[in-house]
Amino acid sequence: MPTALPTDSYPLSPMQQGMLFHSLYARRPGVDVEQLLITLPEALKMGPFERAWRWAAQRHAILRTAFRWENADQPVQAVHADCAPEIVWRDWRALAAADVERQWEELIAADRHRGFNLDTPPLWRLAVVQTGPREHRLLFSFHHLLLDGRGLVVLLTEVFAAYGEKGEPAAAPPVAYRDYIDWLQVHDWRDAELFWRRVLRGMIAPTALPGALPLADPDTAVHRAQEVVLSAGRTAELKQLAQHHGLTLNTLVQGAWALLLGRYSGEDTVVFGAVRACRHTTIENAESIVGLLINTVPLRVALPPEQPAVAWLQQLREHWISLRPYENTPLAEIQGWTEVPRGTPLFESIVNYQEPSWDAALKALGGAWRRRRFGVRSQPNYPLALDAAGGATLSLKILYDPRRFETEVVGRMLGHLETLLRGIAEHPQMPLGQLPLLTTAERHQVLVGWNRTQADYADDLCVHHLFEAQAARTPAAVAVVDQRRHLTYRDLDAEAGALARQLLPLGVGPDVCVGLCLPRSVDLVVAALAVLKAGGAYVPLDPDSPMERLAGMLEDTQAPVLITQRKLAPLFSAGAARVLLMDGLASAPQPERAGSDPAVPGPDHLAYVIYTSGSTGTPKGVAIQHRSVANLIAWHQRTYQITPADRTTLLASPSFDASVWEMWPYLASGASIHIPPEEIRLDPGQLVTWLANRQITLCFLPTPMAEAVMDESWPADIALRAILTGGDRLRRWPGERLPCMLVNHYGPTENTVVATWMPVPPEAAQAPVPLIGAPIANTQVYVLDPQRQPLPVGVPGELYVGGVGLARGYHRRSDLTREKFVPHPFQPGARLYRTGDLVRWLPGGHLEFLGRLDQQIKIRGHRIEPGEIESLLNTHARVRESLVTMREDGAGQTHLIAYVMPPPGDTAPAPRELAALLRARLPAYMLPAAFVAVAGWPLTTNGKVDRARLPAPDRLGYDSAPPFAPPQGEIEETIARIWTEVLGRAGIGAQDDFFCLGGHSLRAAQVVSRLNAAFQLTLSVRSLFEHPTVTALAEAIEQAVARGPVARPASPLVRAPRQPYRATPGGPARSTLTPRK
Repeated sequence: MPTALPTDSYPLSPMQQGMLFHSLYARRPGVDVEQLLITLPEALKMGPFERAWRWAAQRHAILRTAFRWENADQPVQAVHADCAPEIVWRDWRALAAADVERQWEELIAADRHRGFNLDTPPLWRLAVVQTGPREHRLLFSFHHLLLDGRGLVVLLTEVFAAYGEKGEPAAAPPVAYRDYIDWLQVHDWRDAELFWRRVLRGMIAPTALPGALPLADPDTAVHRAQEVVLSAGRTAELKQLAQHHGLTLNTLVQGAWALLLGRYSGEDTVVFGAVRACRHTTIENAESIVGLLINTVPLRVALPPEQPAVAWLQQLREHWISLRPYENTPLAEIQGWTEVPRGTPLFESIVNYQEPSWDAALKALGGAWRRRRFGVRSQPNYPLALDAAGGATLSLKILYDPRRFETEVVGRMLGHLETLLRGIAEHPQMPLGQLPLLTTAERHQVLVGWNRTQADYADDLCVHHLFEAQAARTPAAVAVVDQRRHLTYRDLDAEAGALARQLLPLGVGPDVCVGLCLPRSVDLVVAALAVLKAGGAYVPLDPDSPMERLAGMLEDTQAPVLITQRKLAPLFSAGAARVLLMDGLASAPQPERAGSDPAVPGPDHLAYVIYTSGSTGTPKGVAIQHRSVANLIAWHQRTYQITPADRTTLLASPSFDASVWEMWPYLASGASIHIPPEEIRLDPGQLVTWLANRQITLCFLPTPMAEAVMDESWPADIALRAILTGGDRLRRWPGERLPCMLVNHYGPTENTVVATWMPVPPEAAQAPVPLIGAPIANTQVYVLDPQRQPLPVGVPGELYVGGVGLARGYHRRSDLTREKFVPHPFQPGARLYRTGDLVRWLPGGHLEFLGRLDQQIKIRGHRIEPGEIESLLNTHARVRESLVTMREDGAGQTHLIAYVMPPPGDTAPAPRELAALLRARLPAYMLPAAFVAVAGWPLTTNGKVDRARLPAPDRLGYDSAPPFAPPQGEIEETIARIWTEVLGRAGIGAQDDFFCLGGHSLRAAQVVSRLNAAFQLTLSVRSLFEHPTVTALAEAIEQAVARGPVARPASPLVRAPRQPYRATPGGPARSTLTPRK
């Protein structure tokens, strides 16, 4: 406890302001507590050692300093004339080595949990543990408000020097920390403002940290650390490179971190915090100041992929040097000069480079210092902090919040940092985009290990050959059934053969297209098989599509023949194709056969062409060869163990490539295909009943229908053993109600229906939504960045697909084919298809689908993953499914819009309730501008969500000012009065939000201080963040009062004689916080 009142007080430095707020905001003690661990292989004398520490406390005012913030416009640091330091001695010499280690860790943890009372000096303490005759361990704990790394070195050097002296040491008067604060007070920040506005122009959000987990627990967690130390040889190589090109190791480390952030986030410009020592002042001998001088400033780095690495590093070095005149600028001020919203940090990772490190600096003193061992336990204010220390070897240590990052993720980061640094050292002229990121083992895993999919299939046969072989084995088995008729394999073979013979004289042969405009029916199956038998490629055309679209597709195919029904024939009367009517074939005259034998198709000829939507509005025809379908058939037969006993369905629209999958694997296996009428296909309840009555064993359902049937009541005697789904993002887990296995599939039309697959467990496993799994047989998948470099586990990138299933290309669109089917970067001579889909690898070799790149949401320059928002919305009990998209308003401004579907019979939560849910877990720029409740999703004919038909919101905003309601009762009136005093705003209503009115972190501390004084409570600053309206805060105070008043001790305060430094904090979280040194 202090023995005297404060003798001096003065403002806080910008870094101290951020730290003070962070400590007040945290729920648990121990925030910003630094713990220095020293092992001394020597004897210690208790009396002289304690006297040395007391002498140091009298020498340096910062060691007698506490902090005052209550009832003050600005917090101050108050220096006491004297204080009694806590120095505890323990004797563990009798303990076994294992017990020493266990109790040492327990002591460290308990000491951190104690924390410090910031208004009571000293904010440091010492524990001395004797573990042997000549061995001691020291635990020096202090609040980071007091010291940075350089100040710590000065302090320890003086303490041990004083310990070695017999009397009071003779030392020059210290340079006071107050001198530094005074120097800050006379700073003119106008030039700094111009500089930072220019450097950060256009910045509206921090660089994302892919791989980070949602912050489920708001409480403070003790950071963990992982470290890698580069070899002396590699370090020397980096130093030589730096020296040759006018760089420093610090530049190389900053550059590697910037590249890592860029590859992880997909951004071409990144921002992270960089720690500066800030001892280049006009104060004489500032290096000897014991105090907190460091500052963290944003480092914004562009990453041009084509620029040579060394030239880019030289520019980075020049930029770092240019920061020196502005390195003391308060981070809160800098944030106020950007477009980053209040409450959102400027960055979420920091880099701190030291050479030498503080422990190396101590060891360099020689003598006993060389034998002493040092360690530190830190608690950064950011999810990620990179501590790098140069010397004979380069040490890279990442401190991380274990609630946000898993140990494996951080381990991979360190491997990637090391790989990037090795690439810079070995290839300094290599373009940035080509520098390797993955370790050798990772690269082999994602390129080779997870793509070992080789399997046998009938690579010398066509699709109809596989059917004909099966028809010969099971001629009497039922092949296909609709509500009008059914055919056996013998009948189907015969009807298709007859139709094929009519097609041959009409010019149908290998790679010749034939249009099929037929509904789902037995006729559709007959016609498709007939085209294949004739050697042609069938082109399914949806009868429900607009006539203009159908005519355009048919014209594009240059098909000489169209097969349709009598009622649909008028749609094509103006076309050049010969029209054959399935319902008139029996009476049609048989055309004469051509004189020569027809050409025989092979596995490299086309089996079908399916048209998909084009980005320009013109459909594009995807041309698939027989070989690709044969591979799909073989994989499906093996995977689902298809037998003639299976009864399956044809539910997909003919123009949806899933219909290919629903027909040929089963017709090549002897199974029967059952086709329900349209009204049953579209009704989940009726469909479930039909599946049970028909004893269906395998069924494909488009994703929205698969999600819909999860809520239906299923008969106990259903024969279904698997539901196969695909076509859209699966957003739900099946739960226990589904009586069969659910299997998720992914595949672009350009890769023959299916590229990856994975059974879906009943409940959420390793991802917020079901995964799309691993590649099927003879298929390779790659997650690549824009330079087509492989990305590691957890990092989003574009999915590229290769292998046997790859389409020949787009029919008669060689330009588009070249654009989308690109040379294989890892297999010369092969091709890959750019899917345009955003995915990421998960541990174990499965893919998570994140969305479409062309549907990626980018608001004011910042890329947003809608899946992250959707997964949080789906945690609400009254949200069954959600979808987040982007809409443009009448003024051309883009906004995030969230659509939510409640469970059956329930109502969607109020928009303000959903906003509160997201606000607790997401930064401000990720909050939707509106929430729209929907009863169901509008669907395309292929069963996918039709985003274009989603309703527009009635209005934007859910936080718009509610109707004014005056404060009610004494508590609300007192809150409103205090807000008026602090914010300088009159007319505050009961529903007004403190932060919407301009409140920020320091003003929040002032409000809470005055509320505690008014009500004799001990509310924390966090209370205001959790209850930001007058009414909500009043309810929290009422609850606290009901638990009983708690008197707070008086806090004597000496007012600062100088004008206190006034910052304008940018928000409540890390924007004003200070990092570790």
